[in-house]
Amino acid sequence: MNGLASVASSLRGAALITLGQARGALLIDMSPAGTARSFWAIAFCVPIVVGLRLVDWVGGTVPPAPIAAILRHVVVFVVAWLLFAELTHRVAPRFGRATLWPFMITVWNWCGVTENGLLLLGCVPGLLGAPPIVDQAAQVFTFGWALWVEWYGFRLAFGAGPMLAAWLVMVDQTIGMVVSMLEMLATPLS
Repeated sequence: MNGLASVASSLRGAALITLGQARGALLIDMSPAGTARSFWAIAFCVPIVVGLRLVDWVGGTVPPAPIAAILRHVVVFVVAWLLFAELTHRVAPRFGRATLWPFMITVWNWCGVTENGLLLLGCVPGLLGAPPIVDQAAQVFTFGWALWVEWYGFRLAFGAGPMLAAWLVMVDQTIGMVVSMLEMLATPLS
């Protein structure tokens, strides 16, 4: 499968997984090249992550150096993504799933695109002027859906039971929160 076809098929697969269809995993390119290529998902997420940061600033304060803040945020996002990949690569053998790790990380990478897309989608009602309760409900709903997609992806691709899948989601979220806190500490106050 060539690069473009692999990416397109994998994104379709992630979209189906997001809709709860396990057959989506069959569309994701699981070749060694496909696993390496799945890290391209980070590039697909960067515009979404930038969009989420800009949404944060719509109702709040724009930092004194917005471009630097966005670049720092993107670096933090990529570091957190790669930390999770490295950590799971190291712990997979401890769970007897070393051979499943390439499949798991490939599914997780591509589902990351749809998960981040859901988070941005949850911001739309607020941007359109919806009442705060509708805005907040949409964000909670899409955040929960994104967590479920990650959990479901681990169940499908890693052969994880409900508790292991939940633990992996918690580890991912914890890495993201810790790295984000470090970003906040490194951000100069205006």
